[in-house]
Amino acid sequence: MAWSITRTQVLVSIGLLFNVVAALMTNFYIDRVSQDAHKLVQQQTANDNLIRQTWLQIDALERKRELILSLLTSAAHNQQTIPSQVQTLLQNDLKYWLDMASLPPLDLENLPLLDDQIAKAQDQQRNRIDNWYLQNLDLMDDYTEQMGWISSLRNLALFLQIIGLALILARDLSRH
Repeated sequence: MAWSITRTQVLVSIGLLFNVVAALMTNFYIDRVSQDAHKLVQQQTANDNLIRQTWLQIDALERKRELILSLLTSAAHNQQTIPSQVQTLLQNDLKYWLDMASLPPLDLENLPLLDDQIAKAQDQQRNRIDNWYLQNLDLMDDYTEQMGWISSLRNLALFLQIIGLALILARDLSRH
């Protein structure tokens, strides 16, 4: 017994094949690329949070600078020194923020050194912000590129589905 395949059967088979390929593209490849794009957005959000937190740290350092200036101005105006408990508390707090093993006493002579150290710490934080911002720009470019690729793949999958359905419908139209 010989197999006989009609033109209609070939068209229906090709139509089904196109629909299966479109479904596979959508379910496997497009979904994976979409997940990769989502990871880019998550990384960008994480970087945005780090940028916000780092700006808060820069602001906190500025408040500490203002507090030191205020305390030193007040102490100089009253011709007194900053109480030792306050100095110890501030020095312990500043050790956390500044890259110094030990801090000099809080007085007017050491103010330029402390100011430079605070400025240096703020500059380091700003550089970190700059790096995260530049990384976010790269992530946005990658995301835009991936979304364009996803759009093209979805359009191709839709095209394959439409052609596949048209070929399947050709069977019904050929009967009439």
